[in-house]
Amino acid sequence: MTRTRPLRHALLLLPLALCTFACKDKPEVETAKWRAGCAPLARPAPLSLEAARAAHRDADRRQELRLREAEAPGYFLRAMHAALDPEQMAAGRVCLAQLADLGQLVFEHEYNFPDGLGGGKRTAAGPFRRVHRSAFGGPETVSCTSCHWLGGPNGAGAETDNAFLAGDGASVGSGDARNPPALMGLGVVQALAREMSRELQRQRVDFLRTSKRDGGAREQRLSAKGVDFGVLRLGADGGLDTSGVRGVDADLVVKPFGWKGNFASIGDFVGEALQVHIGIQSESLLAIASREALGNGEDRDDPDGDGVRGELGRGPFNALIAHLALLELPVVEPLIQDRDIKPAASALLPPTTTDFSADFQRGRKLFHSLGCAGCHVPAMILESPMVQIEGLPPIDLSQQMRQPALAYDATLGGYPVWLFSDLKRHDMGRSNAAQHMQRGVALNEYLTPRLWGVADSAPYLHDARAPSFDYAVAGHDGEGAEARAAYAELASEDKGALRVYLMSLRRTARVVVP
Repeated sequence: MTRTRPLRHALLLLPLALCTFACKDKPEVETAKWRAGCAPLARPAPLSLEAARAAHRDADRRQELRLREAEAPGYFLRAMHAALDPEQMAAGRVCLAQLADLGQLVFEHEYNFPDGLGGGKRTAAGPFRRVHRSAFGGPETVSCTSCHWLGGPNGAGAETDNAFLAGDGASVGSGDARNPPALMGLGVVQALAREMSRELQRQRVDFLRTSKRDGGAREQRLSAKGVDFGVLRLGADGGLDTSGVRGVDADLVVKPFGWKGNFASIGDFVGEALQVHIGIQSESLLAIASREALGNGEDRDDPDGDGVRGELGRGPFNALIAHLALLELPVVEPLIQDRDIKPAASALLPPTTTDFSADFQRGRKLFHSLGCAGCHVPAMILESPMVQIEGLPPIDLSQQMRQPALAYDATLGGYPVWLFSDLKRHDMGRSNAAQHMQRGVALNEYLTPRLWGVADSAPYLHDARAPSFDYAVAGHDGEGAEARAAYAELASEDKGALRVYLMSLRRTARVVVP
């Protein structure tokens, strides 16, 4: 099956989207910028009347698209491929707000066989496998929203949404259980990781330059944004020794996505997720993934052998990434002050009518004294709000994000981000060890999960076995064992105070119309 291009009803999908491609004869510029003259990004307060109206419009639009899919299966993606030109997007001849709006539709779309759902020969048993088959995956679902829903749109998943990675396709015990993470603030997370990577790599360059000049065996402590990443060493023979590096690969690229810290960019993370969880093969994944992951079909454009070529092209794929990059930040409520860093005013909600401030303050102090903040670092400062998404001009997150968004703090010289993670891998002990190696990461190493929004994302841990904060703390092992033991020794009222503090890490309430 080959995709058709123009569709009779493509303009009905989103009329605003196609107002952006009127400049095809303009010369390319060296550094693409977003199209000027776009309408301002609509960012109403999450519980405002305008936001409620927008939620109803979104629900009406979803229903219309479902009806069009029922009438002509495959309609949606055909229309998206016809409407979104990757070259125009890369040159910035689109309105970013409209592009992200289309990306939300891609995120919400329920995939079917004409789209490329699943892979290979279809049987009476259906296309789904919650236990994945090696690197190829499942699939176990038909849409992103079916797993990322808990706590609101783009949220986490319930225990029943677990997938079992790298298994034999049949036995639950053969796979590694993984629970869907919440997806808020992904653009900010990627921007933070890129700044940390640049800082680590700059230290490596400076270390090598100094060592070459002065001679002899040396070592260099590595750190970025206050996070320690171990030691680089240089032997007397001039060879670089990375065996002392901790929590990051030898290339010193911080990878903030995936439970094991496998992916450096939103695009890499999403491309694999579409393949292993839905069986949808994006053009970007086809260019880089192994045959083991894609399938062994003879047709290079249809390696999974499902008869659908060009399942998700760069146009709709990049729109999806734009949507995820601009998702809002979780908040901290009530007002907190930690290490003399204040959260941006736009990221705060007023305190609740019941006063938990004393519990909150005691819980905050316990979070630090128990050692939780050693890995779940409360705040980092983002120096630049610009994030680069492959195939798109640079995005200014301070101008384009959904609310609550980044806000500049002149006293800090940057943008405070309350993510409660060090974006580093840690040894979580044998009790948490995976069965299968993922991209070279040690079996017992996991990325520190971001705790922002944690009040709205139970169950917890990588395999969702923890229904509450107490169980989540009890599940810590390895480098987390000392904090676990300290928590176990707390008096009941102190444990309650820490729970109150964690319950303050929330998503902003918003209107949602199913």
